Amino acid sequence: DDKESDLWIYYQDGSYKDFNALDENKWIEVFSDEVKLDPDKLVDIQLTDEITISAGGTVSVYIVSKKEVVYKKSRDKEFDIDAESEDFVLRVGRSTKKEFRQLDRLAEFVGRIIYQT
Repeated sequence: DDKESDLWIYYQDGSYKDFNALDENKWIEVFSDEVKLDPDKLVDIQLTDEITISAGGTVSVYIVSKKEVVYKKSRDKEFDIDAESEDFVLRVGRSTKKEFRQLDRLAEFVGRIIYQT
């Protein structure tokens, strides 16, 4: 069931464990638009601004939607490796109850990341 939703994507250099993850002013917006979301399909999103990560670098990404964002509940510990390739490492993060409010459960990203080296 497709649902139109406002969607925002933010990032911050470094791990969010090193700064106040709930401080909206610490995040850089790279996408803001209305998107048709479908819990049964991946939705392609082209960022407004690129996120550049230097070799060996770390960034945190925060995805906010008024309707829903699909993620997988994690049994691992926060910051454990969730998935990796020779170029990329994804770590277990946290969901929030409301945007920039209370940290909630452990969450693993569900989706596809397309990147260039």
